[in-house]
Amino acid sequence: MIQLITGSKGTGKTKQIIDLANDSINTAKGDIVFLTDTDRYMYSLRYQVRVINANVLKKGDEAISEEALIGFIKGILAGNHDIEKLYIDGAHRMMGKTVHDMEDFFNDMFTVATSTETQIVLTVSEDEANFPPFMEKYRG
Repeated sequence: MIQLITGSKGTGKTKQIIDLANDSINTAKGDIVFLTDTDRYMYSLRYQVRVINANVLKKGDEAISEEALIGFIKGILAGNHDIEKLYIDGAHRMMGKTVHDMEDFFNDMFTVATSTETQIVLTVSEDEANFPPFMEKYRG
């Protein structure tokens, strides 16, 4: 299952995803992972949430390639079958793309979520009214 937290830049998506991750500690039976591209929010997340900074994939100031990010996410899930929830803050920012250019990424995340039975929650810096047609199936 994929869940989206949407809105334009500065609308509080990161706070929402952090709150969701922290709240999920009370109900999750498996592990919780929070993937981001900064250490800025590390201390906002409770210690039970595993925080991973995706900047380890970067080469200098380049954006992370879509293939690298998808492979990284698959590797995280392959290395720990107990991950129940994966929170991804700013995948578009990590890859330097807009939601309109991320159809393959969302299709891969849907496949990964389904095959691993992992709930994936992503922030998307775009208002739902501006979503491209392929995003219709992810609207909640």
